[in-house]
Amino acid sequence: MVAEPAYALDDALMESDDELRALADRLLETHRVEYVEEGVLLVMTPAGFTHRQIVGEIVSDFNYASALGRTELRWGLNSENFQWEFPDETRRFCIPDLTVVHPDAARDPEREQEGVVLIVEITSPRSPNTVFNDREVKPVHYAKGNVPFYLLVDQELQRWTLYGLAEGWPRYQIVSAGPYGEEILLPPPFDFPLPTDQWPPYKP
Repeated sequence: MVAEPAYALDDALMESDDELRALADRLLETHRVEYVEEGVLLVMTPAGFTHRQIVGEIVSDFNYASALGRTELRWGLNSENFQWEFPDETRRFCIPDLTVVHPDAARDPEREQEGVVLIVEITSPRSPNTVFNDREVKPVHYAKGNVPFYLLVDQELQRWTLYGLAEGWPRYQIVSAGPYGEEILLPPPFDFPLPTDQWPPYKP
């Protein structure tokens, strides 16, 4: 089946992971699609205004930090165009709202996914399915894939939570959390703050 925000597809197409992945690959030519849950494709609607604004603010802050020398590296930034493959045999994948890649890996397609250092997801309150995935499902897989940091921006709660890998375990623990307006101190290898005071509040 296909979950919100999406449209219905014939159940006959959903017989196996391989068939669903093949369908997802075809849809990716014209749509933003995620295959996160077994038997479910999410065909995403365009991001809303506040969602786009928050992504833009974070990208600008990374570029600003690099220009001022606050971070030693010029990070590779991918906004809603990075296909992150789950680290298992299900052939599932998602398209993070923002993917931050080590610059060396960003220039090598064979190493790009291994070089992901931070993934940012921003909830879309109008879609309960995607909110659940951002809060509960994706962090499990990002941790199993050894992504060092995961930043969840929860528009409904107007809060952010920065997760980091627990030492010796493929799972996350909370590094820091706070409301909009409270600065996010990104730990090494970033070592610079992300202001959140310009993030617009979500309006239903």
